[in-house]
Amino acid sequence: MNKIIFNNTDIELIINEIVDTELDAIVIPSNSRLLPSGTLRCKILRRAGPKIQIECNRIINKVANIPIGKAVMTMGGDLKASRIIHVVGPRFGKSASKQLMLATWNSLRIGDEASLRSLAFTPISIENLGFNTKICAEVMLPTMKKYVLEKNKNLKKIAIYLKDLPEYKDFENVLDGLVA
Repeated sequence: MNKIIFNNTDIELIINEIVDTELDAIVIPSNSRLLPSGTLRCKILRRAGPKIQIECNRIINKVANIPIGKAVMTMGGDLKASRIIHVVGPRFGKSASKQLMLATWNSLRIGDEASLRSLAFTPISIENLGFNTKICAEVMLPTMKKYVLEKNKNLKKIAIYLKDLPEYKDFENVLDGLVA
């Protein structure tokens, strides 16, 4: 199954490039200084245009750094998505699952509080931070379900963009278990 619905909100799995999504916001992993790093982040920031990094720099000038598990939002620049949510994911290790849960929750909360109707995620913390896709799915999807059931006011669609069939299968297995 590639989609489930909780409280009129779709949680959907998609194999595709996230950079061209037309959803309201793209949630991308970031570092604590909001600098370009990692293949996906660099690709999205390049496509969004230089004004997004300028906006990130303004945020960092005010707060010095973004703690693990926290997220901030900028405009989407030249992307089809109108916003970017930059989330600082944890490195795999002790208490990393709790931090990943917090990163997912805070990304949903920021989008919801901004009255966005749709968010596009990629797996957080798998590119350079040591999580495998299966563990990431086991944390992110139940967190999304919990948020939608307990707190959600505005989100109608949450899409997880995956790069290939093995990633998709790991997320699909967890998604299937959420409805069992």
